[in-house]
Amino acid sequence: MSSSSGRPPVSGESASAGVTCAGEGRGCYDVAAVVSGVLERLLRETSRDGMVRVEDAIKILKLVGRGTYELDVAFDSQEKACRLKFQPGRGKATSRDNPFRRLMVRPFETLLSGEPPAYPRPFLTNYFEVLEAACGDKYAEYDRHSRAILQNLLVVHGHNLVWDTFYAETRTAQVLAHALRRLLRFLETPPGQWVWVQAMSKPSPTGARPSAEQTDRIRDTLQHTLRGFDLGPAATARQEGRA
Repeated sequence: MSSSSGRPPVSGESASAGVTCAGEGRGCYDVAAVVSGVLERLLRETSRDGMVRVEDAIKILKLVGRGTYELDVAFDSQEKACRLKFQPGRGKATSRDNPFRRLMVRPFETLLSGEPPAYPRPFLTNYFEVLEAACGDKYAEYDRHSRAILQNLLVVHGHNLVWDTFYAETRTAQVLAHALRRLLRFLETPPGQWVWVQAMSKPSPTGARPSAEQTDRIRDTLQHTLRGFDLGPAATARQEGRA
């Protein structure tokens, strides 16, 4: 096995500085470059006359597989960057996003994270199928309202707009409450129950299938969210006005 040429050793400092989800979004490729750099350095140190025995190469691969300082630094930095970027609600909002879908996932967003997640993201396709069936012709209206609110906030906040700001907007909460009420009313009907069972039990592209416990938890969370809206300040004011 001939050794390759031209790349200097990778230090822990350069690894931690280069591995990030920011910029061009090549954080994982940067980690792969660190692994490649560590392998190259070890191969060069082991080579004799530019050649490495297969047995020595296998030992090096096993050594790297157990971890090195450079890899520890790189993986730790990448993990922190990913956690920061994908923390619920912290990502930057842009006009390229689908605000209504994000809004309807917001009630159970925390279930999508963790190892393993309580509700893996590939199952969201099933939920969106139910959502579209429940909203019917109203879906396009909800989508337009959500995009209009997002665009208005983008004019105000520009590139500094994060999803937390969008979710905290009163108009956004009104859209969410209205759509949730429509969705949950639909699920109380025989057609809605059928759609829920059929769609939510479909396997993901990976072949994994949601369990009844997972889908029940999503429904319970949606119901609790709507209950919170019904008990909120606006509902209290209405009740006081009728008293």
